[in-house]
Amino acid sequence: MPLPLLRTTAFLALLLAAHPGTAQNSYNWWDARPPAPVTPLPRPARKPAPIAPASAITVVIDSLPLTTGKYTYVEVMPAFPGGQENMLNFLRQNLQRPRAPRQHGRVLVNLVVAATGAVTEVRVAAGHGLSPAYDAAAVECVRRLPRFMPGRREGKPVPTALTVPVIF
Repeated sequence: MPLPLLRTTAFLALLLAAHPGTAQNSYNWWDARPPAPVTPLPRPARKPAPIAPASAITVVIDSLPLTTGKYTYVEVMPAFPGGQENMLNFLRQNLQRPRAPRQHGRVLVNLVVAATGAVTEVRVAAGHGLSPAYDAAAVECVRRLPRFMPGRREGKPVPTALTVPVIF
């Protein structure tokens, strides 16, 4: 019996010695090569948007005046005397911090500039306040704003809704 065992062992040794690297290469051939470079697909060229002729200008219909009598889209927006920078300076100078714990942030205040230019219907925009004390201080400061030049629609002064940021 030792002879068949010897023959089998010798056969295996001969088989393994004859092809020592074949089995190794058959498993790792992809590791020996560098990966292929990844190139993005070419993007199609953008076509410029066609320009509409002047006669095809669309008018945005403002649905707000149907329910409230106030506009959000007007040809001439309300203007603060001296411009936006003067309005922000006015707010900074007249803003009084509440005695509540000190906070930093922004309160958005909605207001309506009436056809006369007076500031009316001042309130904090929903979800854009800091705390009740800071919201009240911002509303009080915006109420003190002097008259605006009213917004105009079709050449007539109209009440216009605005939003003003008050920064603490």
